[in-house]
Amino acid sequence: MSGEAKELDFGSRLRSLDWRTIDFLKIAEPLAVASPLALIISAQELVMAVISLLFLAHSWRERDWAWARRSWFVAALGLWAYAFLRTLLIHPTATGVLTALQWIHFALYAAALAEWILPRPQIRDRLLWATVATMTFYALDCLLQYEVGRDIIGRPTPDGRLTSVFHKPGVGAEIGWLYLPAMVGLWGKGYPLAGAALGLISIVAVLLSGDRMGLLIALTALILFCILAARIRRTLLIAAPAAALLIGAILYFNPAIYQRQVETTATIIERIDQSVYGVLVLTALEVTRDHPVFGVGVHQYQKACLNEKYGPPLVGRFQYKRCQGHPHNVYAQWLAEGGVIGLVLYASFAIAAFGSVFQIARAHRGDLVLSALAVCVALRFWPIETSTSFYSSWAAEPLFLVLGWALSYRKAEVEDG
Repeated sequence: MSGEAKELDFGSRLRSLDWRTIDFLKIAEPLAVASPLALIISAQELVMAVISLLFLAHSWRERDWAWARRSWFVAALGLWAYAFLRTLLIHPTATGVLTALQWIHFALYAAALAEWILPRPQIRDRLLWATVATMTFYALDCLLQYEVGRDIIGRPTPDGRLTSVFHKPGVGAEIGWLYLPAMVGLWGKGYPLAGAALGLISIVAVLLSGDRMGLLIALTALILFCILAARIRRTLLIAAPAAALLIGAILYFNPAIYQRQVETTATIIERIDQSVYGVLVLTALEVTRDHPVFGVGVHQYQKACLNEKYGPPLVGRFQYKRCQGHPHNVYAQWLAEGGVIGLVLYASFAIAAFGSVFQIARAHRGDLVLSALAVCVALRFWPIETSTSFYSSWAAEPLFLVLGWALSYRKAEVEDG
């Protein structure tokens, strides 16, 4: 090869590495489709971060920032800016500042799904099938763990709680947050029996997992969907007695599950202030009284509540821990760590996000999957839900996944038009 030819070949290789010629969407699409599957191997943080960076690179290259003016994203951006600046300027810690700085990629991930990746129906269909696969895996793995005492990778059942591939109980919540779009999607694709079977084993798995809030979310999601989706309401109501019979049989023949899912739930509702969740929220309110406007700062709740003036470390007849890493309620967490300003900003984000989803769902009343997604978004913003920390990626990805998925229908309508 001549020197001139070698020079041309080297130049072409350099041009192929030019970031301005990279097809970012081609890289981001399979990652977005794999989002539910990433939860199984705890790769959700990597997936969200990479998609967010690719989306920013695409927006920078195309000089397209219209998505940043969406009301829900503006609200999320305001919440992020406040949390970061408040933590940086008032009693900063390395963990608090880094936590406050990095979580904006949750919102960027949802924006990428809504505005860039999922408007194409083919990609939404692939995401649906990935969600079906993920829910099927979780449900069957829970049934396996319940039956033999170990999950598919040999993890034992701790204290009667099912975990699947997680290191702690959380699979019930994951199923409760995501099973409805998967079930309804199968129904809409012409597989009603498969959809009903997935819905049934999902609810049974959540029941057996011992996750009280997960079960409440799963059942509430189904009830709300039946109210919204007149198209298949009759079929679901016909199937309801069979499902109720199966759940009743499990509760009857398994006293431990009955005690966990029924008796303790009733006790918590009757004496919420004396429950572990009531103790945590009341402590958060006590901390807030001393820091009402700006809160104690991101990731500072546990340190602040350990102050002796708030009481002993263990309280109540059952000696519940008065302080944990977070108050187990997102609204209480933002109130304690961000003060009234943080709570108002988070509530504004929740209202703007669900308001946008609601408007889109009204314009697509016949779309079953969108109706299911709208129900999922509504329940994730439910103020009295007990939950993990807002910053936990395993909980954040399902929320921002269904949010971006639902919002993508607006961009798809514009593009189709």
